[in-house]
Amino acid sequence: MRSSAFVKGLDDILCGGFILPSNILIAGSAGSGKTNLCLQSLFNASKVGERCAYISLLSGSREKIILTTRQLGFFDQEVLASGMLAIHSINTDIIAKGDFSVFEYITEQVLSTSPTRVVIDTVTTLEAIGSTFEEREFRGCELRAFVHNLFQEFEDRGILLMVTGEIPHGSITVSPWSYMVDTILSLERNTTLHGLERHLEVIKMRGSDFIPGRHPFVIGPEGIEILKK
Repeated sequence: MRSSAFVKGLDDILCGGFILPSNILIAGSAGSGKTNLCLQSLFNASKVGERCAYISLLSGSREKIILTTRQLGFFDQEVLASGMLAIHSINTDIIAKGDFSVFEYITEQVLSTSPTRVVIDTVTTLEAIGSTFEEREFRGCELRAFVHNLFQEFEDRGILLMVTGEIPHGSITVSPWSYMVDTILSLERNTTLHGLERHLEVIKMRGSDFIPGRHPFVIGPEGIEILKK
């Protein structure tokens, strides 16, 4: 089953949209457009009747996130007021308490509302998480096991999960996060003699074809638009 990305031009590159359910990593350096793409997808999906949720692990308050998002063309106050899009901020106190604390918050505060599309921004924050009950840092594969169990909760409920990661394009293939997701979209932002250039590349998409290569995109008044080559 397919689900639209709700980003202009992206469904064509994905040969019909995202596979549902699946977990998607939106990777890139700071300023590459990761959060913009995710919020654009959530707002546009909510406008057509999907119940969505955005989870910030960046310690910014819900009010600050909304204030920043208001500047984007796809922002819709009615979507937030109706509850079709919920914005959550998991603060540093919850993260510092460890894996069970984070898992409990997500299952009780987010998954209990039965969303169909969720964003976690940025998932690489979890690299600093530890064990709640043993009060120590994770060892070896414990982080991967925790993330696998967390992602499985979303998959079991048929949810499309999008996570962002501060991972430069050249480091994606060696990043442990690349092995934990079904799909990877890499966003690049480069300054050239011709000005600022942005590109999106699908690194992998399990169980589906996609159009390979670096696809130029712009961030305009209505958000991200993938340009035709």
